[in-house]
Amino acid sequence: MYAVQLMQRNFISIDSEEEISKALPLFEKTDAIVVMENGEYKGIITEKDIIRAKIPLNAKVKNFLKHPPKIKLSTPIEEIARLMLESDIYHLPVFEDEKIVGIVRDEDILKKVIEKEFGEEEIRKYMTPSPIVISPDDNIGKVIKIFKEKNISRLPVVEEGKIVGIITIEDILEKVVHPEEKPEYGEFIAEKKRYLKIPVKGIMDDAPIMQPSAKVKEVVEKLLKTGGILIGANRKLEGIVTKKDLLEPIASHGREEKVFVQLCGEIDKIDKDEALAYINEFVRKYEDFLENGYLYAYIKQHKEKKHGVPLIYCKIRISSPKKFFIADDDGWGLKQALKKTISALEKQIEREKS
Repeated sequence: MYAVQLMQRNFISIDSEEEISKALPLFEKTDAIVVMENGEYKGIITEKDIIRAKIPLNAKVKNFLKHPPKIKLSTPIEEIARLMLESDIYHLPVFEDEKIVGIVRDEDILKKVIEKEFGEEEIRKYMTPSPIVISPDDNIGKVIKIFKEKNISRLPVVEEGKIVGIITIEDILEKVVHPEEKPEYGEFIAEKKRYLKIPVKGIMDDAPIMQPSAKVKEVVEKLLKTGGILIGANRKLEGIVTKKDLLEPIASHGREEKVFVQLCGEIDKIDKDEALAYINEFVRKYEDFLENGYLYAYIKQHKEKKHGVPLIYCKIRISSPKKFFIADDDGWGLKQALKKTISALEKQIEREKS
């Protein structure tokens, strides 16, 4: 399956000289807008980036462009999924003869693949087990701290071992930002200190919950409307599924490697090569035990620095026939973050082996 079979030819666009205020209403129909200038493609702007940043409404669209990987009509679905995960951008422009002719979205991929055998598999195989949770009595400040540190946008709300709701970054932005402050629409809520003590139970939503035995296609139908589905039985949380979780096996499909390795995040080539070498050394050590599967390492750089070295957040997910392994940690510099995260994974694997 290729981009030409997946893409949306009718995409929403805006001129680069327009103000952000003109773009906001367009996000009611899409998560990403194509930016044009004199009939030529310039990039995209995404709702996620606009609502999380300090962007005044009169700012020009052209100042907040993202430049996702460009794909061709003939780009295969596996490569499209891989590029989405690698760039952390889930709307990719399709080009023919240097001209944009369409957009492929993550949901376009998922709608197609669930028509195949993939759609008949149980969701337990792809969920992230034992996700981070929050209590209904915890405050918004704690939620925002987790969102920023872990690079996530939703948290299950659990009380006495039972799911009672879910809270997302959209909930905070829509329900906590007061109407008189709408001109500050783009300002991230974490900077409004007077909101930080509001309890989670005041703005959380009912959680969409599905059984671990539910088929992937059943989950995707709901996932495309909500962005995340909690997995559990009798309101006891077992895992969470997002679109990213389901793109990972698609990206690794058909690869020759026993364990497919993908590094995601904005890091330069030198660091990337060093990181991949370190990760591949870890994979070689355990590939006989893992048998096959895929490993995704997500890297995010924080603003904090120590002696000029940035604080790096690293999360690694491994899916194998034996088990799903996941670990994350922070470190000063990419190597330290990787070392601490891989050390945590090694402990999990050694426990499983024994």
